[in-house]
Amino acid sequence: MDSSTRVLLADDHPLIREGIANTLHKSKGLVLVGVVTSGYELGDLVAELQPNVLLLDLNMPGPPPLETVMALHKEFPKTHVLVLSAHDDLVPVRALLRAGVSGYVLKDEAIETLVQAIKTVVHGGIWFSKAIARRLAQPSNVPEFTDRELDVLNILAFGASNEHIADQLAVTERTVRFHLKNIYRKIDVNSRGEAIAWTVRAGYGKK
Repeated sequence: MDSSTRVLLADDHPLIREGIANTLHKSKGLVLVGVVTSGYELGDLVAELQPNVLLLDLNMPGPPPLETVMALHKEFPKTHVLVLSAHDDLVPVRALLRAGVSGYVLKDEAIETLVQAIKTVVHGGIWFSKAIARRLAQPSNVPEFTDRELDVLNILAFGASNEHIADQLAVTERTVRFHLKNIYRKIDVNSRGEAIAWTVRAGYGKK
């Protein structure tokens, strides 16, 4: 019986895809079963290929990465999601952890490090680039959001009006204003513009 780890790569950068593919082909016990360049087709491909590990670039075309991770974790809990990113902002890292990712790899790492990360998460471990791990170990004041506040944040990142957010979530505008008031307090901003800028920096909404 084949015990190889099945890896699906989701990244829209040709050079990065080529480098990762070459490394995986040379790595014993790892099999690259597919490549996807858009988040729009990701769910269908995970369902078809059933990878053990998904290497997920945060900046691909498609739905917001946080939304993607939450959906994948719910529908395919046996697939470990290992995030690939050029950014070390801890706000999206923590949000992605809560959504169910198994690790976070910075793209400036030596590519061979990725093999170690894959082997760690497929055996149930959590893997972070050292720079991320050091910062995660430090005290933090990153806010905790309710599920509904997360819904509002993801729509707010598009610059949506209260009316549009209410329509999307099937709630009243009064309810939206209530959630926004709590969000503003948690992220320490005083205006809608500041809040929208924060959501984009934090990884909510479409990249």
